[in-house]
Formats: sequence, structure tokens, C-alpha cells
Amino acid sequence: MLTESLSFLLDLPSIGSQVLRKAPASYTKIVVKGMTRAEMILKVVMAPHEPPVVFVDNYIKLLADGNPETFQKILDMKGLKRSEQSSMLELFRQRLPTPPSGADGGPSLSFSAPTPEQESSRIRKLEKLIKKRL
Repeated sequence: MLTESLSFLLDLPSIGSQVLRKAPASYTKIVVKGMTRAEMILKVVMAPHEPPVVFVDNYIKLLADGNPETFQKILDMKGLKRSEQSSMLELFRQRLPTPPSGADGGPSLSFSAPTPEQESSRIRKLEKLIKKRL
């Protein structure tokens, strides 16, 4: 199902066009990244939440997102009760990789998800692209 959706989305820029051409690389990159993230979210949501440590580690490995709000949304999607969620969130906070502490001042990795404004901007750009092609 995801493969069919991915193929459709990648072909979307040329639908209705007389000229068959490949989608722009930037468009392909955004679509593949979004579909990969959707697939990882589905894998996490469908995975058993017992034992909790395995579930949390799997979430961190697959989504690489250290935002507790995003983790909370995943738990909501799983349909866990609030009492179960609070213990899972505490475990999640404990299992997050700690940023390296050093005086080198080098860049650190951020696991934050895109802000709603960034996501909205991406969606608007995609909608404009679709409307231009139709």
C-alpha cells in the first residue's frame, strides 16, 4: 500500500502533462522522506508496547525524535490509557540520549520534529505544485 502511494505521489507532478518527465529531485526527496516517516510511525504504532523499554527504544531508533509531545501522540494513537502513558513518558525521558557535554562548542544533533508552521508551509508548497500541474 505504501509503495503504491509513494509511486503515485512521485508521478503526481507529471499527471495530465503531455510531456513525460521525472519529478524534480527536491520534490522526490520530500515525498520519500514523508512516506518513510509515515511508515516508521505505523511500525511504532503497530508494535506491542510490552515490554515498555523495548517499545521506547524502538521508537527512539525508528523515529529519532526526542520530542515528548510527539511520543505522547504515538501513545494516543496506540490507545493507551493516561496512567500507562505517564509511566511510558517517564521511561522515554530517561532513555533519551543525552547531548554530548564538552567545551568544543561543536554542533549537537537535534531530534526535534518540524514545527507545525514548517509542516504547513511544506503542505502549502505541495498544494501549489499540484494545482500548477492540474
